[in-house]
Amino acid sequence: MKEHNSEFVSESEIKKEFQIERMILFSDAVFAIVITLMAIEIRIPEIKEELNQEVLLHELKNLFPVLLSYMVSFFFIGSIWYQHLKTFSLIKDYNQGLVVRNLILLFFVGLFPFSASVITRSHNASLAYFIYMGTIILCIIAQYLLQHYIINTPAIRIGNIEPEHLNELKRKRILVIGFLVAFVASTLTYLASDDPEVRSMVPLWVVPVAIVYRLMNRKLKKG
Repeated sequence: MKEHNSEFVSESEIKKEFQIERMILFSDAVFAIVITLMAIEIRIPEIKEELNQEVLLHELKNLFPVLLSYMVSFFFIGSIWYQHLKTFSLIKDYNQGLVVRNLILLFFVGLFPFSASVITRSHNASLAYFIYMGTIILCIIAQYLLQHYIINTPAIRIGNIEPEHLNELKRKRILVIGFLVAFVASTLTYLASDDPEVRSMVPLWVVPVAIVYRLMNRKLKKG
């Protein structure tokens, strides 16, 4: 009877590991596809004239916004994937709450190709900025909710939580608050002024957020 129970537990553990692995592989596939879709946008348009050096340099110059958007998006997606990798290393089981939160994160990550194409093709730079910034904020919030759920649900995580994981959650909370403040400040600045030059400065609200986050990040690491 004991041997039978032992075999049953072993099979159950193997099944759990297999299901968790499927969730991780599915998540990795979404990240990879999103990056691939953005990379596909980096292409020189078809032109009738001969592609000599002068024409090529001109087309590459026009591609710069697309390349910049790809680099920034790649950085954020890579950062989210890395945090996802670290967070799922704490998992020993799964439940509906985990699956739903993971799918919500992947849903918002999947919006990156759209928001990146909007910001590179739109003539309304401010509106494109809000769409792109909104996508980043939604991804950060979704990731924070996923990490918070895993850390505060002992039934699905491995052992006790280390201080580094709690500090990581604090840093993510600071980042969420910072980006929300920057988004609200950007919106108020955009609505308060009709001057195109002032509106073009709207994205600079992200700079103080990055500085404050870096300073608080250092403080948490020292503490």
